[in-house]
Amino acid sequence: MFTQLNINAGLAFGAFAIALFCFISSLRKNLSRVQHATYLIICLSCFVCPLTSIAEELFLTFGKDGDGLLWLFMGSEVVFFVFHSFLAPSFGLYVLSLNGTLVGRKKRIWFIYWIPVMLVEIANIANIFFPRDARPLYTATVGEAGNYVYQRGDFMFIFYIVAGLYVLLSLFAFIRNIRALNAKKIISLLSFYAATLAGVVIQFFWKDIKFEAFFESFSILGLLILLESDTGIINNNTGLYNEIAFYNDNATAMAAKRKYTIITLQSPDYFQYLEMLGQTNYNGIELLVARYLTSIVKSQYVYHLSNGAYGIMLYEGKESDVDMIVQMIQHRFEEPFGYGAIEASPRWTITVAKVPNDIEDPSQLHYLFAGKNGGFEQKVIIRDSLSLRFIKRRSKIEGAIARGLRDNNFKVYYQPIWDASRNKILSAEALLRLIDPELGFIGPDEFIPVAEENGTIIELGHWVFEEACKMAKKNEIRNLGIEWLEINLSVYQLPEKDLPGRFLEIAHRYDLPPSFLNIEITETADAANDNELVDRIQNLVKVGFPLSLDDYGTGYSNFTRLIKSRFRTIKIDRSLLLSAEQGPIGKSVLSNIYKTMNGLSFRTIQEGVETEEQKNLILSFGAQMIQGYFFSKPVPEEEFIEYVMKFNRVKHIS
Repeated sequence: MFTQLNINAGLAFGAFAIALFCFISSLRKNLSRVQHATYLIICLSCFVCPLTSIAEELFLTFGKDGDGLLWLFMGSEVVFFVFHSFLAPSFGLYVLSLNGTLVGRKKRIWFIYWIPVMLVEIANIANIFFPRDARPLYTATVGEAGNYVYQRGDFMFIFYIVAGLYVLLSLFAFIRNIRALNAKKIISLLSFYAATLAGVVIQFFWKDIKFEAFFESFSILGLLILLESDTGIINNNTGLYNEIAFYNDNATAMAAKRKYTIITLQSPDYFQYLEMLGQTNYNGIELLVARYLTSIVKSQYVYHLSNGAYGIMLYEGKESDVDMIVQMIQHRFEEPFGYGAIEASPRWTITVAKVPNDIEDPSQLHYLFAGKNGGFEQKVIIRDSLSLRFIKRRSKIEGAIARGLRDNNFKVYYQPIWDASRNKILSAEALLRLIDPELGFIGPDEFIPVAEENGTIIELGHWVFEEACKMAKKNEIRNLGIEWLEINLSVYQLPEKDLPGRFLEIAHRYDLPPSFLNIEITETADAANDNELVDRIQNLVKVGFPLSLDDYGTGYSNFTRLIKSRFRTIKIDRSLLLSAEQGPIGKSVLSNIYKTMNGLSFRTIQEGVETEEQKNLILSFGAQMIQGYFFSKPVPEEEFIEYVMKFNRVKHIS
């Protein structure tokens, strides 16, 4: 038979078991941050309260006046309200820590936050010292049958007012900073609110049945499963939070508009030392680095990122504190790390970035690891705000690229290529330009690397190819004496599936043979050791597209590769021309390059010719074609057509 005692005992035991399981599971994870510490307090409250509820039920059921158990009953009630009063503020703190509101706040904020509940706790303890009939919060009276009867005092509403204030605060914080929460956190918190509210409502209608505690414990089980798992956010070797946690925590802090400092440490020698020491020994070195960093900064703010890099988030402290920590790291990292018989002394790059001064958005975090980190002789170099100005600029460039694709701000310019033997413009290079309404003219040296990094280079590459074909068809430029067009191909376009097929489709759409469209690849791309990359380049040749080697003299191509690749033209980099102007060695180098290329029957194009003297110099070496400002800078389509017609003495397009 189900009696009220049996039902309440079952609900209380279930609530206790669930809360205890959550407490032990979270405790074993040993995650050192406010969110997890607060969760432990919630679990503690949720498994202590059911125990005291069971004790209360036993006293009320079996206790009799004069048996001396009244003080035990009152003691259990004090313990119940001590822990139950902490439940609402603890959950409020949990929400504030999740959305970044409290992370790194000064300690006085915490003190102020706990004042209301501490006053309630003082009143709760003081209540027991009042006379039995005059207790303001709760007491136990003797019923007609001589058993104890629980009775609420006139000021019991204080518990509910204070709890309600904390609940409203948590709801306000939840709604106000909801953008700092991902979908998983939002669903988890809403589920907690819903389950807790359901328990309160049911308890309101069935006051004698202890539904509330059971629903509260059930809701924290949901938090454990969804939010308190360390799966995927801990580095197994060092025990530090990993890259996923680093990006998530920064996203939360930035959405909450927090001001803080990010310090990253990266070694350009990572792969070298990993190969030299082996994984086991290098893991030992990483563990030493982690231990040092957590000895000067709280472990909850230190992250072990990929490829041996580390991150630190500093919320508290003045500028001098940040400088002191950076100096400590610099001093220690200038010394080797020893692990057993192994000693490693890699170089390090320390980057110090202020949020939001240097970084405004989580998408910019990867820029902290951008830039040239190798090639320096110092053991440790430090990059600060002055070195990070490029971050905001690159972010603006990304915005300009997005606008350019959306609003057609990209333009294709054409630079004529002059043939010496016929004194005519025989070709032209299609060059992409970006004219943004906000930033103005943006050079390709700025936006091309960004487009290659964020993947938009594929869309841009197809757009340039089609625009060049469209221009050639519309103006019938073959009738102007133009024998082919040079179109650049980024190495980042090569992995695209069926790239030759897509180019062929575009060329056929504008009635242009593939042989009219010279695909320019850089010397560094041709020199790559990736066989798949080389095969993809050759696939373009197989379907009929000629190749042009761009920037010859800046990479590592050898003559065997040049011959095998069957390039239609070799474009000699401007740097070799400048060297030839500076002295006899450079002149000899460039002269021999032309002699060799002519001997191998390669068609050459000299880039960057700007003066009459430069033109005459390379013609004396045997140069065949010239591209540069001496003839024309890159110009829009209309100017290019007009220039070619005038230079080639074409009166009209037939």
